[in-house]
Order: sequence, then structure tokens, then C-alpha cells
Amino acid sequence: MKAHPVDVYPEIRKGCESKCVTVVKEYQNCLDRVAGKGGCDGQYFDLLKCIDKCAAPQIFKHLK
Repeated sequence: MKAHPVDVYPEIRKGCESKCVTVVKEYQNCLDRVAGKGGCDGQYFDLLKCIDKCAAPQIFKHLK
């Protein structure tokens, strides 16, 4: 019986958040400013870009 593959991406993303501290703070500041009204799309996409840039090389190490 084969073992099910494990999705390592969520764990890698969490580790990358510490390398994107400035972007995370900018996004959180935006969220605090608008208090749930939306409008932080730019900051959110900047955050995703930073995390993905950090995570991509690590993810490829796990591919077979």
C-alpha cells in the first residue's frame, strides 16, 4: 500500500512569512486601517508575491 503524498506547501508558506516581515506588517496595517471593509488587494498581492518567491525553490526540492 502506498503512502498518501503530504502537502508541504502550507508549512513552507508559514516559514516564509518570517522572511516577509515588512510586507506582512504593511498588509496587517492596511487591514487594521480599513477594519474589514476590503481595499487591501495591493498589499495582499505583495504578500503573496513575497511568500511565493521564498517558497518556490523549497517546493521544487520536494517534487519527484
